[in-house]
Amino acid sequence: MFAFWPPASSKGAIESLAKCLDIENAADGISFHLFHPPLTDTASASGLPIPKEFKADPKKVGYGLAKHFWSRRFVICHSPLQAVQMAFSYRHPLYIGRLMTQMAMRARNP
Repeated sequence: MFAFWPPASSKGAIESLAKCLDIENAADGISFHLFHPPLTDTASASGLPIPKEFKADPKKVGYGLAKHFWSRRFVICHSPLQAVQMAFSYRHPLYIGRLMTQMAMRARNP
């Protein structure tokens, strides 16, 4: 999940649970996947201290996730760019965390 969006611990727990369920149920042909939408420009995200230009268009995100609904990947992203961003954030969580903190601080103190 997004290691840099608060609260990251709950997202990490959901990802760990999905991985365990996927492993435990593979013999029965049951698989588990995570839909991984980016921070989207919705009412629920309006209070976050992130500039609007960094939030994704809800319609594009919805159509992108729907297009990949039958994907066999464990983590399903709405676009190839988001998949690259996710891969980078998995490999460099501290760097991404610092970057997101800096962005949030700049948004609070323009």
